Amino acid sequence: MRLPKFLLCLALVLALVVPLSGLAEADIMTPYGKYPETVVLHTVKRSDAQPNFLAGDDVVNNPMTRYVKDKVNVEMAVDWEVEGSEFPNKLSLMMAGGSLPDMFTLGANDYLLFKQLMENDMLADLLPGYEACANDYTKNTVGPNGSYEGRNLDPFYSDDGTKLYAFAGGRYGYEHNQLWLREDWLKAANLEVPKTVDDLANVLRTWKDNPPVEDYAGMLLHHLSVGGVYDSNSASPIFAVHHAYPGAWVKDENGDIVWGSTMPGVKEGLKVLAEWYKEGLIDQQFVTRTAGGVRDAMITGGQAGAAFAPWWYVYAIGDFPKNVPDGQILPHNAPLDAEGKFNIMFPGASGDFIMVRKGYEHPEAIFKVINCEFDMWRQFDEEAAELIRPTRDNNVSWTYMFPTSGFNIEPNNVIPLVGNLARAMVETGSIEGVETGNPMNIDMADRAAQYAKDGLAEGMNWIDYHGRYIASNLMDTPEVNIVYPAYSFVTESMADLKPNLDTLEQTTFLKIVVGELPIDAFDQFVKDWHAQGGQQMLDEVKELAK
Repeated sequence: MRLPKFLLCLALVLALVVPLSGLAEADIMTPYGKYPETVVLHTVKRSDAQPNFLAGDDVVNNPMTRYVKDKVNVEMAVDWEVEGSEFPNKLSLMMAGGSLPDMFTLGANDYLLFKQLMENDMLADLLPGYEACANDYTKNTVGPNGSYEGRNLDPFYSDDGTKLYAFAGGRYGYEHNQLWLREDWLKAANLEVPKTVDDLANVLRTWKDNPPVEDYAGMLLHHLSVGGVYDSNSASPIFAVHHAYPGAWVKDENGDIVWGSTMPGVKEGLKVLAEWYKEGLIDQQFVTRTAGGVRDAMITGGQAGAAFAPWWYVYAIGDFPKNVPDGQILPHNAPLDAEGKFNIMFPGASGDFIMVRKGYEHPEAIFKVINCEFDMWRQFDEEAAELIRPTRDNNVSWTYMFPTSGFNIEPNNVIPLVGNLARAMVETGSIEGVETGNPMNIDMADRAAQYAKDGLAEGMNWIDYHGRYIASNLMDTPEVNIVYPAYSFVTESMADLKPNLDTLEQTTFLKIVVGELPIDAFDQFVKDWHAQGGQQMLDEVKELAK
């Protein structure tokens, strides 16, 4: 039996249309699948007092948002913005009212809010969207099998591991303090680069007894404990020699979680610092020099020649070659412990994390946005990179401009990776066969090589040579021993208890170092810390870290 002509035509049309519609749907669930109709993604922001936008641009209309709209047809809308400290409170009110934005970004201090949202079944599962729409750069860098080995995402899975309720960027490692020294002062005094605590004391003692400059101030110092593990001018390397890591939750030699500031090795480190202060080896005014710029000026002005600071210290002391043209300052992995190891503490692996409200039609859209953001920012898309370049030159706030705010994608080893790239460029003039990470890194390696060639501190050349070539190539050397935190988020009681405990800690440690308290006051501090709420926090951390 033959079909009537109109039915035959209809069958042919359906045969064509149905597969095409299925294909269109499949295309959408790809990293750059462009939505046929504009998808609006409502978000919220922490305000920025100085966004430095170019003329005509704003938070929803700038090179980044225009590129996202053109590439994948996702349009951003900002429902509200508030000052950073008020952001969690505002979001909590929305949660209580059952009205969340489509997408929002939180940080480590907001982890409890994430837990509440997850436990109240208010968040979308992001795993299907990730698997279908995240691009290779995202997957290879911050995905479950990326450079963080899943440590950045572990806290955001469901208990059975089948759903992912937030997608976290990475907080890369290797931002620990190194020992920065005036090399020209060492040579003038016929001294070797120090390896141990005693070696460093000998250098400082020699400089004190025979000042290299008239207004010599001694070794710079600032933080002793709380918040000072990763901060410039903290005393963390002295404590790390004694296998202690103040300001972090770590596992002790028995595998038990402890607050690093209560570890026995902290007492040994405080003893060293107290002796140094009494002898005048440490800047005698360090207690009152609280502003980082003031301390940095002591290096750039030639008053100080020793400081503990991360690889990026060169950005803070960028005026050094201009102010001290005949000087030389270099970083070192020192002091080493009794086994010859340079112990360093990594930060927690999770950076800012993104969530999508449950019920939003296109949770996969956030991965398309992320793809576009970093194709543009990391210069994978060269045309897009040229569009965003003026914002870099104008120091536009990237966390305010990015739809995903402070969410960031960099490999865990980006610092040594760029160091290896810079080394190849400086020492061989070629990066052939060397992992580059992204085109931005090549620019920095080029500038380092230019300084190595002509020695002219123009633009960023001096900074990239000392930071990206010298400092960054100290990261993965044999003596480096990495210690990972046992827990990196907040607990329920920390908001109430931790400020007072931090004050107790900092005050006690300062008084011990300047001689107002004996070294044995540390033992009483440990007892008081546990009794005044530390034990409660510790119990909560152990429960959450299971």
